Amino acid sequence: MLTMDAVELSYDVYETFDSHADLPPIILIHGMFWNKYMFKELAEKLCSGTKRRVYCLDMRNHGESPVCEDCGMFEMCEDVKRFIKEKDLQKITFVCHSFSTTICYLIALEKPEIVEKLVMVDSFPFNKFFDDINDSIKEVQIQNHALKILNPKMSLRDAREKLEKLAEKETRTRKLFFRKMIHDLQKEDGQFKWKTDIDFLQRKILKEKTFLVYPRGSCEHEILIVRCSNSVNVTDERFEKVRKFNPNTKLVTFEDTTHMLLLEKIEEFVEVVSDFLGVTK
Repeated sequence: MLTMDAVELSYDVYETFDSHADLPPIILIHGMFWNKYMFKELAEKLCSGTKRRVYCLDMRNHGESPVCEDCGMFEMCEDVKRFIKEKDLQKITFVCHSFSTTICYLIALEKPEIVEKLVMVDSFPFNKFFDDINDSIKEVQIQNHALKILNPKMSLRDAREKLEKLAEKETRTRKLFFRKMIHDLQKEDGQFKWKTDIDFLQRKILKEKTFLVYPRGSCEHEILIVRCSNSVNVTDERFEKVRKFNPNTKLVTFEDTTHMLLLEKIEEFVEVVSDFLGVTK
């Protein structure tokens, strides 16, 4: 039963001629400030690699999904539950990045019968990712600085080209970030702004604490946590605490990656997920 006003999420669906209709589809969910557009290549390769249908979602206040004043973990959880119900999905597997691991875990606790397995990328349920943040999230700072270097007299096309040129000098990970900014950039009333209201989300995270969810429950589902080698979110100590309440949890570490490992090493990530889901080669 839906307990809050759930919204209809924007999504893309991926399916190939050899996708198996009898296998639970994958629901792929982005992290904070990101969107389904950035996960397009990953979704395509997950679909072909696992032979499963893949639904890639935009969460509320992200990408193409509705903008709502009420925006927190529980509201987003209700949105995903609505999506599952409306698509009449009887069993699903989650692949979630960063903060959205809590969303999929809450659904697994409430409706264990509809969740096959969970893949969590560089985070774990109820991770207080804002504990070490003071007044501003670095990603928000960088994006707002980028707006300041764009002349309002520029066309949207010219502004995007300027960001593209700046991205050429950046590292692999920063190139991904610039690609997200270029896609998210829009011009309204003569001013450049982001399609995703990052300042609003930052306020919800840091001031209103709407993304704070206290730990609860335990889970018997198979869970795969994939982290980068220098992960500040998934340390060995934290992983052992997670496994205490979730005994069927495995850990895989990707070397030479960052928090965005699933986009930095897409082929390797798809291979690990495929193995976890029991794909026969």
